[in-house]
Amino acid sequence: MKRETSPVEARSGAVSGRIFLVLVSSFVGAVIALGLCWAFLLPH
Repeated sequence: MKRETSPVEARSGAVSGRIFLVLVSSFVGAVIALGLCWAFLLPH
């Protein structure tokens, strides 16, 4: 039996998806910033 998702459940799912998206984007930004600092600060 598949139950219809209520608006509250759909909203919480959208919020969790948005939080996940923010976490992933911030993680990618941190990795890029670390890579740039590593490339610029370390002597080649």
